[in-house]
Amino acid sequence: MELQQTAEAPARNTLRLKLVIAFLAVAAIGQVSAIFLPAFIGQSPAPLSLLGSLLWLCLLFMCIWSLKEKSKLKGFFIGVLIGFLLHFSAGFTAGYLKAEERAIDKAVASSNEGLPKMIDEETRLDVVSIDQKEKNYILNMTLVNLSLSEIDVNFIDETFEQSINPSSCENAAFKVFFAENYAINYVYNDKSGQLVRKYTVKPTDCK
Repeated sequence: MELQQTAEAPARNTLRLKLVIAFLAVAAIGQVSAIFLPAFIGQSPAPLSLLGSLLWLCLLFMCIWSLKEKSKLKGFFIGVLIGFLLHFSAGFTAGYLKAEERAIDKAVASSNEGLPKMIDEETRLDVVSIDQKEKNYILNMTLVNLSLSEIDVNFIDETFEQSINPSSCENAAFKVFFAENYAINYVYNDKSGQLVRKYTVKPTDCK
């Protein structure tokens, strides 16, 4: 009887340890998500979040190494290393996205300098805007001498397909946006501000 109890004790301890590892794994995943999800929208992880990352990962790897009957200290240092690497990666990701956002904002501000302006006898470029969430770069234009009823929409469609679409792909300024997976949108309004046509050039249209 004593031998059976002696054999069951390590099994119970192993089961408890596995349950603790499962709990710590969930906590560690939650902590990693808490620093990476904001990073993907350009928000750097808070300094205190590093402590949380180190705590959960150190405990997790100490328990894993204990289950493998290896040095807990080695598990501790592995947890520290992974915690630092994850925190650094999240900070780097956020910094990169922030830099990209600032560069795009600067490009849009530069595009709006001197607007509105006539780009030909009939067309005025009014304002350039951007939707960073949907990744759209938008040029808002007005056909200054025409109302919707006077416009040959088929002619505009043909002109866009034959000229403006391919020239957009070759435009050096637009290539910056295409590289970041932004679509270029042309919005044409008549002289009263009524929508005539909206055209979109996607990065995939230029390949």
